[in-house]
Amino acid sequence: MPVYNASLYLEEAINSILNQTYSDFEFIIINDGSTDNSREIIEGFKDARIRLVNNEKNSGIISARNKGLQMASGVYIANMDADDISLPQRFEKQVKFLDEHPEIAILATRLILISPGGEESGVWPEDYSCVSEKDIADTLPVINCIGQPTVMMRTETARRIGYNERFKNNEDWGLWLSVLSQKLGIAKLAEPLLLYRQHPVSTTAFANKSGVDKKILAFKIKYVKYKLFTNNFRQTDVKVFVSSFKDLSRWLLKKISPGFYSFSSRLRTVNKKLFLKQIIASFKKFKALKPNIDVVYVFPSFHTGGAERVHASIVEAAGQKNAITLITAGSSNNAFYNKFSQYSIVFEISELAKLGFTERWLFRKISAMSADSPGLRYFGCNSPFFYDSIPYLSPKTVIIDLLHAFVHSYESGPEKWSLPYVEKLDHRVVINAKTKNDLQELYKKNNIETTYADRISVIHNFAEKREYLQKKQNGSLKVAYVGRGGEEKRVTLIAQLAKNLSGTGIEFHFVGDVKPAIPQTLWQYCIFHGEINDDEQLKLLYDEFHVIIIASTREGFPMVFMEGMMHGAVPVSTAVGGIPEHIKTNFNGVLINATNENGLLFEFEEKIKYLDLNRNELTKLSENAYEYAVATFSKTLFHEAYSDLISENKA
Repeated sequence: MPVYNASLYLEEAINSILNQTYSDFEFIIINDGSTDNSREIIEGFKDARIRLVNNEKNSGIISARNKGLQMASGVYIANMDADDISLPQRFEKQVKFLDEHPEIAILATRLILISPGGEESGVWPEDYSCVSEKDIADTLPVINCIGQPTVMMRTETARRIGYNERFKNNEDWGLWLSVLSQKLGIAKLAEPLLLYRQHPVSTTAFANKSGVDKKILAFKIKYVKYKLFTNNFRQTDVKVFVSSFKDLSRWLLKKISPGFYSFSSRLRTVNKKLFLKQIIASFKKFKALKPNIDVVYVFPSFHTGGAERVHASIVEAAGQKNAITLITAGSSNNAFYNKFSQYSIVFEISELAKLGFTERWLFRKISAMSADSPGLRYFGCNSPFFYDSIPYLSPKTVIIDLLHAFVHSYESGPEKWSLPYVEKLDHRVVINAKTKNDLQELYKKNNIETTYADRISVIHNFAEKREYLQKKQNGSLKVAYVGRGGEEKRVTLIAQLAKNLSGTGIEFHFVGDVKPAIPQTLWQYCIFHGEINDDEQLKLLYDEFHVIIIASTREGFPMVFMEGMMHGAVPVSTAVGGIPEHIKTNFNGVLINATNENGLLFEFEEKIKYLDLNRNELTKLSENAYEYAVATFSKTLFHEAYSDLISENKA
């Protein structure tokens, strides 16, 4: 860890390293000529693992980093900056991965941006969206996607290549590209394991003052020249050369015609064939619309998913005769298209919303419908387009949104998109008390009048009622995950659990498009059913499952639990979001309270083994889960609530 006049955050940074769950390391701190009290802070720590080097004069961060590389005696070298925070399990998880993957030379993690005061402030987009080895290899020649203080490197590789003084302010990027050019692997853990502090005096902030685009272009030119002049130009460096030429072209275009540059940038993201199809279909449908629209729904997609099932059920429950649904993002399949189209006219506008002129055309159409249809209901969920269109609506329009759950604080989501429009939202629907409380806290934090909290109401989702069918208790315990393979769902952890419990007779079933999210080495322990769009087929599976498992980092209250409980399946889940509101251990399910991966695996394993060995207890939980679902997740109550909400008159 290089240190230069870093006293403000230094103690917190050092503590985050000393408190790692993996403790077998040396901690080399290069105090690079600091003139503040950084040295005194470091010397205040009495930990034998710290090796302090005091440079009399400031040599610069590149020299300090290279000195650390030469001094290190470990097999791996982890980077750290003096103003960041490493989360406790960072080293443990990185060492484990590198031990198991000898082909990887550099291992990064995702990072979370924090403010000077330590509050989570967002993510670095390139870092967050680029995780797989292929994505990293494809992205690095174009833009840096690896957070310098998150990496752990093989010492031999890092020391041999080192940080190049020619690449000042981009020395880390230069190292990553050099590693790639030698056909060595770079990987990233999908979990955020470092808090990256942004403040006006940070090295990154200072370097970016000259303009990010210009900085990136200048670095690529330096890098290509260096590789050419040292006769070390490799295949991956060609990609850097090509991307630098594209950067130069875009930079010149931006200087000459900013408006055209903006348009061409957005145009590159558009699927041209789909755009043409959507614009023709939308023209025809708008032209054929009847006057006095009752309700406009704005949802992201109609593919397989719990949220999509709820949205389709809302459209059905409202039962308005003259309704339209705007689908603002792509759909991977047509699972709920027929349901939406049965009760509304469906407009797919995902590509149209990407370009300014067609987006403005859509806003004008919505504005005209709003003006021509007094009392129009405008209902949306999980779509930024919904909130962006609110300023175009007539004051007589009733605006309603639905929040399933808050996203992670470091991600952008509906609760943040909606903040500028809170006073215009006539009604806000949440699916559990937890989300209502979260929303009220968000209002307080952003100095929004507390009276607006009165507009928030809770409407529980529902599951179809059925007769209770007692499970077969004389065979294998069947544990099921039903859903998608999103990162926050942690399906790999469930697959690892299947491996840990292999040989016990306990079966792990996976329903949904989750196989690609699970490492191939774990497939043999899993029973995959794929995506199931036939409700009757899914019900037959629910009848077989004893346990429904969820290991998510966040949830509202998942539809799969409602459906599973209605079939007598026992929920076993992490205690996140609105789940503890409905699931009570030893009553109708089991909550897992561990937070780290090892703790989660241990607790899940113990609870599931207990249920397998205590079938009478399992039957009791099953009966209670069913009775709770019948009493709480009523389709009649759901339909009545949404019918009243969407058809009532505006106050």
